[in-house]
Amino acid sequence: SYNNWRIKPARSQNFDVVASIYTNGLGLFNINGFKKRIEDLILFSRTYVSDLSPYPDLPQGTTQLYEFNTYINNPVPIDVIGIETEWQTHFWFLPEPLNGIVFNINYTHIFSEASYQRSEMIVIYDDEGNTITRVNDTTYQTRLLNQPNDILNMAIGYDYGEFSARLSLLYQDNIFKKPDFWMQNRMNSDKYARWDLSVKQGLPWYGIQVFFNINNLTGENDLDINQKNNFPASEQRYGMTADLGLRIKL
Repeated sequence: SYNNWRIKPARSQNFDVVASIYTNGLGLFNINGFKKRIEDLILFSRTYVSDLSPYPDLPQGTTQLYEFNTYINNPVPIDVIGIETEWQTHFWFLPEPLNGIVFNINYTHIFSEASYQRSEMIVIYDDEGNTITRVNDTTYQTRLLNQPNDILNMAIGYDYGEFSARLSLLYQDNIFKKPDFWMQNRMNSDKYARWDLSVKQGLPWYGIQVFFNINNLTGENDLDINQKNNFPASEQRYGMTADLGLRIKL
């Protein structure tokens, strides 16, 4: 296991094309196409090497075959392409008390492809029964690590004077968690839908505001599944949490 002290920070170039429409009745509507090109992305690497000359700080002159685990800069640039839409509006034109309703929704779909190293140790036998070890270094392509397919944020709320409330939804689907050449060893997240509630009320003294937040109303769990057979691979349970407090604005 080698601590690669020569690793470089990843760099990205971002290109966006945005169109926005705003009217009193519609509110604000955005559509955004984007492309991100990432160079020198840091990835875990497992290879089999016997020549340690590229690493002069390690012992030299050995012919032993090592399993070499480290982190590297990906030599192949990675493209992330996606589309994002957003709508924010306030239904001020509705009759009271409905004119206090506010709504916003944001949806993103992401496409990505990355190149990953694959080092395979192959052991064969010659005619005399002696073992011969060969190393086959190749690459394979699949999605970029930690990228979801879909992200949805939605919130509906109500504002009246010093009172404000928001019920919000965070939805994520298919975050790529573990790359591997074999699909049965790959892992991604299951669908995740989390609801939060936030309420605040201003009080007529000294700028005091009381607030109440409930996080993860339905107690949604984080579940990772095997990409090939959809069997559960890991699960994290956080449950529901709540905060009640006072805020003073000076």
